[in-house]
Amino acid sequence: MQQPIINHNNPDHSVSSISQAHMTHSTASLPDGFVHRFTKVNEMTLHAVEGGHGDIIVLLHGWPATWRVWRKVLPNLATQYHVIAIDLPGLGGSDPSPSGYEKASIAREIHAHLSTLGHKHIYLVGHDIGAAVAYAYARQFADEVLKLVVMDDPLPGLKEWERAREQWPRWHFAFHSLSNLPEQLVAGKEFTYLSWFYQNAYQKDAISDEERHVYAASYARPSSLHAGFEYYRAFELDAQYNEQHAAILSMPILAIGGEHSPWKDILSTQLQDYASSLQGAIVPACGHFIPEERPDWVIEHLPRFFSSPLK
Repeated sequence: MQQPIINHNNPDHSVSSISQAHMTHSTASLPDGFVHRFTKVNEMTLHAVEGGHGDIIVLLHGWPATWRVWRKVLPNLATQYHVIAIDLPGLGGSDPSPSGYEKASIAREIHAHLSTLGHKHIYLVGHDIGAAVAYAYARQFADEVLKLVVMDDPLPGLKEWERAREQWPRWHFAFHSLSNLPEQLVAGKEFTYLSWFYQNAYQKDAISDEERHVYAASYARPSSLHAGFEYYRAFELDAQYNEQHAAILSMPILAIGGEHSPWKDILSTQLQDYASSLQGAIVPACGHFIPEERPDWVIEHLPRFFSSPLK
């Protein structure tokens, strides 16, 4: 099977074969009106699903997810925007990062790929670890982020970070940070392990058994399983980076938490000292997995935030 790769060294957009590991996950239940894009820059291929027309929204998922965490909101958002849901480096259909998994480095890789496609000014949304990547992106490319949305995950190094790590489910932060052991224990048991997190959603039917199998199949690829844990292992370096880059962000920021998440108000608290324009929101009847548990809320409130006048 072949898919187009956009190669910044070749303006004619060469076609190269994509590995079966990439395509098995990436082709699962693509929403109507969306297409796959594989962009190759500096020998790294990044996978995204995109559709729609208009201003650009870039969506960044977390762990244990892929671009599919946004599948329920993509069609509606695409009626107003050009939506790009990216697989973070090392996860889903994207190649492992050659530069490590510090969020600032990941943000630079994503920026390089978006720049290759001519995308500069964007609305940026991140959930879970994707929120930390989005924050690092906004730190480095503040003049290109029109508005920033971060969802339900503490940002390393900002105030309340240590308190957040001590709240449920703290154990997986520590476990994932161990060297090699998580890979050895979870390999071959991806469905069982990842399902523990999904079943702790407040909306119990939000992530179906079928969808859990799709996610588990993606993380069963050894490089993806490893990359997922590497995102956690980089938290201490992320904390150092965020402590050293603490200037006030100029773009409007919306910080969102689930009503029944242990981190429901953590982002609003953390960003109070670093945002010139900050709104906080709590999603009712929702846990941590906001895009999957309350897609209706996301569909209603993100466009409202993006379309509101810049102050």
